[in-house]
Amino acid sequence: MDCCVVEQMEAARPTVLARVLEALSQIFARSGDPSPELNLDEVPDRVKRDIGFLDGREPRYEDNRLR
Repeated sequence: MDCCVVEQMEAARPTVLARVLEALSQIFARSGDPSPELNLDEVPDRVKRDIGFLDGREPRYEDNRLR
């Protein structure tokens, strides 16, 4: 025989101070400067390799003698 129990969980209601702090943090987060974008042309190959854009091998180059 199985016995199933259903318990009701009451979520704690946020206090007034917590709501005010959350509202202020959202206001200040929007007013900040936008984060800079990553320009992959200026990033060295070793960094590209570290963040996963290169597969660990040196970049290929075309040799003019093979044409």
